Amino acid sequence: MMYDIGMKYYIVGASEFAREKFNPDEKDFVIAADAGIRYVGERADFAIGDWDSLHYIPAGVKAVSLPVVKDYTDTGEAVDYALSKGAEEIVLFGAGGGRTDHFLANLHYLAMIADKGVKASMVCPDCTIYAMAEGERKFGSRGKIISVIPMRERVVASISGVQYPLKKHLMPQDNPGLGVSNVVEEDYALITIHEGIVLVIVND
Repeated sequence: MMYDIGMKYYIVGASEFAREKFNPDEKDFVIAADAGIRYVGERADFAIGDWDSLHYIPAGVKAVSLPVVKDYTDTGEAVDYALSKGAEEIVLFGAGGGRTDHFLANLHYLAMIADKGVKASMVCPDCTIYAMAEGERKFGSRGKIISVIPMRERVVASISGVQYPLKKHLMPQDNPGLGVSNVVEEDYALITIHEGIVLVIVND
């Protein structure tokens, strides 16, 4: 497969899968992490895992087997693979439900991806979670509920187009509720991160 500028890397894990939202382009690269292959089947371009969830090595796709005892989760190894291929955008599916420990780890993987200058998001059945480093982006649409959660010790953010705007406001980690449950009152919310990294949760 040729690697195309602008292609997305989809990483599909084994937890709750928002199938109706999964619509990669032909040029996009789909990585199944362990039992995530059950969701994507032949659409997978690559599979990676220790197969403790799937219980067999998938056939018909290039697969890399990992040791059960390792320092990364299967999703983490898939993220590392995508980054090694020069991914400009990584989208996680099947990574937001199931075990709480894996979910929390995956949120930190999102922040790590954004810290490397790569677009990162996690698609869940009821929301999409974006990681955002310094810069400016538009999110949501009128009436959507969005939340902005700091992921670093010091985060300075501006948020406009919402019910509760902020202007170059410090969002410390010890008050994560500051950015929760805002409402988009214009066509979109404009978020500027001056320092740090945040998660932006856009609820369906």
